[in-house]
Order: sequence, then structure tokens, then C-alpha cells
Amino acid sequence: MGRLALVCIALAVLIVACVGEAPATDPVSRGRQLYRSLGCANCHEPNLFGQRNGPPLDHIGTVAATRVPTVRAEEYIRQSILDPGAYVVPGYQDSMPRGIGRDLSPTDLDALVEYLLSLK
Repeated sequence: MGRLALVCIALAVLIVACVGEAPATDPVSRGRQLYRSLGCANCHEPNLFGQRNGPPLDHIGTVAATRVPTVRAEEYIRQSILDPGAYVVPGYQDSMPRGIGRDLSPTDLDALVEYLLSLK
């Protein structure tokens, strides 16, 4: 009987882990979920060796406003998602995957932009 209980508990844990979390309702939380599910951290956060393929986004909500003098932070971030080659940060290659913005609903795109703007 003890083994059966352990198997049931393990199965329950596995099911919960595979189901994932429900989509958040507020834009910043939903954007954070999208950031994770799209794998943005794979390039924009340090790997085990402290390296990253893409520029850090830790303070992009502040930094984006300084990248192109005539472009607001929100516009810069949105354009960078929709057309990754539009603004390439010096020291990094133009390697962001294309099509991410096309694959997002307008609501999800707005949420991702809101999340990135919140990173100050």
C-alpha cells in the first residue's frame, strides 16, 4: 500500500509540473510568463559560464529610452521584438529569432512590452 501511495504522489507531482501555470491576467505578470515560455532568458540572461548571446535586459525599461534619441522606450522595445534587426546593440550579433512578434497575439505582445518596460 505504501508503494501505491508513493506512485500516486509522484504521478500527481508530474501532472502538475506538466500542466503549467494558467495565463496571468495583469500585463506585467503575463509578459513575465511569455518571457519565460518563449525562452528569452536563454540568450538575455547569463548561462552557467556567465556568458550571454543577447544583450542584458535587466534594466531595459530604463536603457531603452537612451538607445535611439528620437525613439521612446516602449517603441524601441516593441520594434526590437517585431523587427529584431532594427536596433542591434553594439557588441552583440543580430541573432534574435525572427517571427516572435508575429506569433504573439496583440494582447500578448503588449504584455511582453509592458513586462520589459517594468525592468528598471
